[in-house]
Amino acid sequence: MMDAPQPRTAPPKRGRPRRGTEIARTAALINAATRVFLREGYGLASIDKVAAEAGVSTRTIYERYKNKADLLGAVIGRLVDRMSTVLSTLDLNRLEPKAALTLIAEIITDRARDPDAVALFRIVATEAHRFPELAAKMRENNKLCVDNVVANYLRAGARQGVLNLADPDRAATLFLQMICSELHDRLLFGGEAELATLDFKSHVDHVIDLFLLGAAPRK
Repeated sequence: MMDAPQPRTAPPKRGRPRRGTEIARTAALINAATRVFLREGYGLASIDKVAAEAGVSTRTIYERYKNKADLLGAVIGRLVDRMSTVLSTLDLNRLEPKAALTLIAEIITDRARDPDAVALFRIVATEAHRFPELAAKMRENNKLCVDNVVANYLRAGARQGVLNLADPDRAATLFLQMICSELHDRLLFGGEAELATLDFKSHVDHVIDLFLLGAAPRK
């Protein structure tokens, strides 16, 4: 007597993560949104296109993000958060101020030259006049992540007496502007070829020397 045929087992499904894997679902959605924004630009991107790219409904996106600007803010926020995560793992307090600030600046300039970061920066910079909420999202993300990490280090240095800063939070903002302003200028008006001509080591050294002239303890 022959054995009865066994029922076939359905092959495992591929694609978006199952319900319940919220972190994985959100990461997949942000990945899809990143691809759409980089491919279409902000003006032509839409929630519908992101939903199609991610293989989800538009309702799924609106449950997490209130509009397109909020979704791009999340895309930018992930890039910024990755940078701040690297910065927050550093044991900066064991370093002299110049070494600590150099390490911070090298990480920031290295991450800022990432191709996705470059493209997203250009999107925000060129569309900010039409969509001011984009610039607000960029500033908010930077403040919550990178600015706070740098400000925390400067506050610790002021408490220890190795830095003389009346307003560490404002000093952190100014330090980051000094580090990034020329980089952003070249990205906007010269492109990658112009950026490649910038001697980042010399730039970082010069900025830190100037910053520490104003931040060194008075004798």
